[in-house]
Amino acid sequence: MTQTTPLAGLRVLEICSWNGAYCGRLLADAGADVVRVVPPTGDMLEAEPPFFGSSGKSIQAAWYHAGKRLVQLDTSSSEGRERFRALAGSAHILLDDGHGPLDLESLRLANPALTVVSITPAGAGGPWAGLRVNDLVANALCGSASVTGNLETPPLNGYGNQTVHTVGLYAAICALSARRAAKATGQFQHVDLSAHEALVSCTEQVLMQWFFPTGGAWTSPVARRQGSLHWSGAYEVYQGRSGGGIMVTAALNFPQALLPWLMEDGAAQDLADPEKYPNVLAMIRDLPYVMKVLREWVGANDAEQLFFEAQRRHQPFGVVRSIGQALAIPQVGARGYLQERPVPGVGPVRFPGRLFRTSADGPHPAPPQQAEWGDVRWPVEPPAPPRTNPPADPSRPLAGIRIMDFTHVLAGPFGTRALGDLGADVIKVGTTSRIAGANSPDHPYFVCWNRNKRNILLNLARPEGLEVARRIAAQCDIITENFSAGVLARWGLDRDSLAASNPGITVISMGGMGQTGPWKDFVTYAPTIHALCGLTHLTNPPGRYDLGYGFSLTDHLSGLACAVAALQGLEHRDRTGEGLAIDLAQFELGLGIMAPALLDYLANGVDAAPVGNRHPFGAWAPHGIYRCAGEDRWVAIAVRGDREWAALCGIMARGENASDPRFATHEARVANQDALDALVEDWTRTMDRYDVMAACQAAGIASGAVQDAEDLATRDPQLRARDFFGTAASERWGVSGVDRFPARFQGLRPGVYEGVHEFGADTFAVLEELLGLDPGEIADLAAAGILE
Repeated sequence: MTQTTPLAGLRVLEICSWNGAYCGRLLADAGADVVRVVPPTGDMLEAEPPFFGSSGKSIQAAWYHAGKRLVQLDTSSSEGRERFRALAGSAHILLDDGHGPLDLESLRLANPALTVVSITPAGAGGPWAGLRVNDLVANALCGSASVTGNLETPPLNGYGNQTVHTVGLYAAICALSARRAAKATGQFQHVDLSAHEALVSCTEQVLMQWFFPTGGAWTSPVARRQGSLHWSGAYEVYQGRSGGGIMVTAALNFPQALLPWLMEDGAAQDLADPEKYPNVLAMIRDLPYVMKVLREWVGANDAEQLFFEAQRRHQPFGVVRSIGQALAIPQVGARGYLQERPVPGVGPVRFPGRLFRTSADGPHPAPPQQAEWGDVRWPVEPPAPPRTNPPADPSRPLAGIRIMDFTHVLAGPFGTRALGDLGADVIKVGTTSRIAGANSPDHPYFVCWNRNKRNILLNLARPEGLEVARRIAAQCDIITENFSAGVLARWGLDRDSLAASNPGITVISMGGMGQTGPWKDFVTYAPTIHALCGLTHLTNPPGRYDLGYGFSLTDHLSGLACAVAALQGLEHRDRTGEGLAIDLAQFELGLGIMAPALLDYLANGVDAAPVGNRHPFGAWAPHGIYRCAGEDRWVAIAVRGDREWAALCGIMARGENASDPRFATHEARVANQDALDALVEDWTRTMDRYDVMAACQAAGIASGAVQDAEDLATRDPQLRARDFFGTAASERWGVSGVDRFPARFQGLRPGVYEGVHEFGADTFAVLEELLGLDPGEIADLAAAGILE
C-alpha cells in the first residue's frame, strides 16, 4: 500500500451493517487498511440486489466494500472471539453497530488507545434504542419524507440509500476526529453516533422553519411537501417543449441576467413593466408570478438548449437526467471519473470514482478481496507518546485546529459547522459585496449553518486585502472555499501558492463541477446537482420526473464530505508534514451517492426508473408509506421475507392473507404490490401512526411514523431522551433553537453552541491574535477600506 495516500497506515476493523460499511468504504478510499469481519454464513450485503448479471455477485457488496479485505470469523465461538480480540488489539479504529463480540471494557483492555465508533439507528439508550429500520423507515422518522413529494402523493422516500451515505459520512468524521484524540492522549475513545440524529440534522428547512417560524417568507413553522418547489420559492422543475424536465431558478442575479434574457425572447410578460415591477424587491414580493413566467417560457423552449444557454449566462439551471444520461455528460469522461476495475467472478467493470480527489490519492479502490485470518493480523505497535497539549474536553477533539472558511450558502458552511462543533477554530471570511439574503446574519439560513465561527471582513478586491488573507492563511491548518474554478489560485490562496510558507496546509475547493474539465465553469446549486446526477429523476412515483428530493441533500452531504476531507488532510500532515490539495466536485459527489444504480447501468445496461416508495431492487415487500388516521398522517412499513410478512398479517388480524397465493411468497408479493399496498393501507388508515410503528417494531418489523418538524421537536421520545435539541444566542436573533452534534464522545455530546457572529465582529481580534497587528495598524487598514 503506497505511503502517500491520505490515510496510509491507518488500521480499521469493521463489524457492522450498512452505515458502518459505508464509513469503512470512505476510509478505504483514502488508503486506510480496512478489514471487515464477516460471519461464516457470508456477508449480509452479498445477498443484496442488484447483481452483476447472472453471476450472483452483489453490486451493493462490490461497491460498499471496495478497497477492503474481508475475513470470515465465527465470533460466537471462543476461538473467533480471541481472534477478533487480537485484531482489535492492534487496530486504530473499530467500527461497530453496538452488537460486536466484545464489550467496551474488553476492547479497552485489549487496546488502551483504540477508537471505537458505535453506529446505531437511534443511539445508545432511550426508548428507541433497539429500533429496527431500513432506508425508507429512517427517512420517515427523520423528517426527510415529510417534505419530499407533494400533497397529492404520499410522502416520498429519496432514492438510493441516502440515509446510509449521510450516516456513513458522519461516522467517518467521528472516527477520524476521535482518532486524533486517541493519538493526543494515548487513551481509549468511544463515540456513540445516533443515525437518527445525524439524519435529522440534514433536513435543511425542516428545522430552520421550526427554529425561526417568523424568519422568512414561509407561513408555517412546519415545512410541507411542495414537489420540486424549493422552500425559498425560487427553484422548480418545469417541462420543456420536447417533454424533458429542467430545474430553473430565479435566485441568482435575476434582474441582471435572467430578466434581460426573458425580454430578448419576448417572454418577460408584466415583469418588463417598470410601473408594476419598478425594482428587485417588487419582483421578490411577487415570486410566484415570476416562477409562473419562467414555467411558461420553459414550456415554449427545448430544455437542453435552455440549459446550455443558461450556463453560458452563469445561471444554475439543470436538466433532469436519468442515470444513463448523467454518465454521458462530457465532464464524466474528461475527468476520468469512471475507472475499470476487476470484479472477481465477473470480469472488468467500470467503477465510479471517489467523492473527492486529493493530491495524494492512490489508484481507485478495487472490489473487496477475501483474506485468510493469517494474512490480516497487524503487528502490535508501541503506544505513541501523548501530545503535551491534548484536548481538555473529549467532546471537542479538534481543539487547536484552525480553519479559514471562504464558503457560502449551505454546503461549505455545513461542513465547517461540524468541525466547529468539534472544537476547531473556524474563521469565516466575508466581504461586504457578498453579504445579502441567505448569506447574511439577517437570514435564518445563514444562522443555521454558521454557529461556532468567528467572522471577519476582508476586501478581497484589493491587493492589501489579499495580502492580509495570505498572512492569516499562513497560520491556518485548513482552507475551504466554493468560488468559481481558479479564483483561489488567482488570489495566491491555493495550496501551491501557500505551501512554501505553510507546507502543512490543506486547501479544499468545493466547486459544483470540479476544478477541471469542460464544465468546470458551470454554476450549480444543490437542485442543479440533483437534476444532473439522476437523483431528481429517480425520486418520483412511476412515470414522473418532476418531484425529486424535498431539500438540498447534496449540499448537506458535500458539507460532510468537506469535513472528512479536512480530517484526511490533517492525518496526512501529521504523518508527512504536508497538507493536501482537494478537489471536491459536488457533481461527482452526486454521482457517488447514486453508485449502485450507476453500476447497474454500467454492468447490466439497466437505466433505473422511478418506483416511488417501493424498494428499487425488489428486496422488501411491502415497502411503502401508508395513510393513517388524522390529516396528512402516514407511517412507513418495510417487510423482509416470509417470517416478517406472517408477523405483519398477525398484527393486522389478517392471518388468511399470509397464505393468499398473491402474497404467499416474496416473489408473489413483489408481483402484486398494488394489491399488497391496498391491503396494508386498509389496516393503517384507521390507526394512529405511532401505534402502527410500535406494533410493528414489537414484532421485529421495520416501521416508523412519518415525522415533521413539530413531531421531531415535541413528540419524538428518543430525541428528547438524548437531549438532542438545545439553544444558541446571537445578537440579531436572540435565543433560538439548535440541533446539537449527533454523537457523544466519551459519553459527552459536544456542548458549545455559540450563535452566529455579525460579519466583522471578530476582525480586530483575529488580526491582533494571528498577525500581531496593534490597534493603530488595524485602524489604518479599516480606514483604507481593507476590512470591509
